[in-house]
Amino acid sequence: MPTPSGRRQRGAGGIADALGRADIAAEFLRRNHTYRAEHAQMQQRIANGAVAKNAAESAFARRWGLSFRHGTG
Repeated sequence: MPTPSGRRQRGAGGIADALGRADIAAEFLRRNHTYRAEHAQMQQRIANGAVAKNAAESAFARRWGLSFRHGTG
């Protein structure tokens, strides 16, 4: 059965095939103006000593739903 026009088959070389979920999420955040502004504000508050780095980064990660896997090295 032919694929309907305008619809891609799985594995047809789309962006989802070229990038993983983490790459797509990172690109979304990179382009998100609010995320970038809040990240810059967090960095400034850390630099000014207004907040502790670990506390600020943890709160920021929770707000944006970020989680990082701990690698072996």
